[in-house]
Amino acid sequence: MTKRKKTTLQFFAYISPWMVGFLCFGLFPMLYSLYISFCNYQMVGEPKWVGFQNYIDLFTKELYFFKTFRNTFVFMGATTIFGMSLGLLFSLLINSVPKCRRFFQTLYYLPAVLPFIAGTMLWESMYAKYGILNSMLTTLGLDSINFMGYQNAMKSLIVMAVWGGIGGKITMFLPAVASVPDDLLESMDIDGASAWTKFVHVTLPMISPTIFYLLIMDIIGGLQAYGPMMMLGGGTATMTATLQIYNYAMVDHMMGYASAYAWIVFLMVLVVTFVFFRFGGAKVYYADGD
Repeated sequence: MTKRKKTTLQFFAYISPWMVGFLCFGLFPMLYSLYISFCNYQMVGEPKWVGFQNYIDLFTKELYFFKTFRNTFVFMGATTIFGMSLGLLFSLLINSVPKCRRFFQTLYYLPAVLPFIAGTMLWESMYAKYGILNSMLTTLGLDSINFMGYQNAMKSLIVMAVWGGIGGKITMFLPAVASVPDDLLESMDIDGASAWTKFVHVTLPMISPTIFYLLIMDIIGGLQAYGPMMMLGGGTATMTATLQIYNYAMVDHMMGYASAYAWIVFLMVLVVTFVFFRFGGAKVYYADGD
C-alpha cells in the first residue's frame, strides 16, 4: 500500500464517526422530511402521497400562516437590530476602560451562562401580574402592565431574547474593537476628526467581518425562534413559524403538514442568507484584501 493510499484511508477512518452521524441523523431525516412533506401522514400507518397539496393548503387555507411569518420576521428583526446595537455599544464602552474590561465582560456574559429554562422562568416571574416589574410600577404610582398580553407579549419576548444574547455579542465584538489599529485612530485625531467620524470611517470597517458574522447568525437564529414563545406563550401574538411546526407535528400529529411548513422555513432562511451574502458580503473589509 502506497503512502498516499494509507493517508487517504486514515483520513476516512478519522471522519467516519462524523459521516455516519451526519448520514443517520442529518441527511436521512432531512430527505425523509422532504418526502413526508408531499404526503398525508398522521404518524400512524403508511404515508399517503398527496403531491403539493400540503403546500397549497398552507398558502390558501392556513389561517395564521402569514401572521406567523410576520411574527417571525418582527422577532428576528428586532432582536438582531437591538442585540447587535447594544452589543457593539457596550463593547466600545468596555474597551474604553481597559482596567475593568474583564469584570464588565464577565458581568454582561452572565445571562448567557444561565440555563435557558432558568432564565425564562426568571423573566416569567418578573412579567407576572404581581411580579417585580409591576410592583415597581405600582410603587411609582403607575398602572400595572400585562406584559404577556396580546399587545405586549412580543415586545416582552424581544427584551428577554436581547438580554440573554447580548453577552455573547460582547464577547465577539470586544476582540474586534480592541484589534482596531491605534495608529489609524491617532492619525484621525491629528486630522481633527470627531469620535463619530473615527467610528464610521475606521472602527466600523475594521470590525465589519465580525458584524457580518453576527448578523448572519442572528438572522438564522431569529427565523428559527422557538424557545421563548414555547415557554412563555403569548398566543397568536407570539406564534412563530417554528412553534407552529411543533404544534402541527407534536400536538396535531400532522407530520406531512409540519414537514411542508419546515421546508418553507428552510427555503426562507436559505434565501435570506443568500441575499445577505450576495449583497452584504462585498461590503465587508478584510485586512488581506480578499
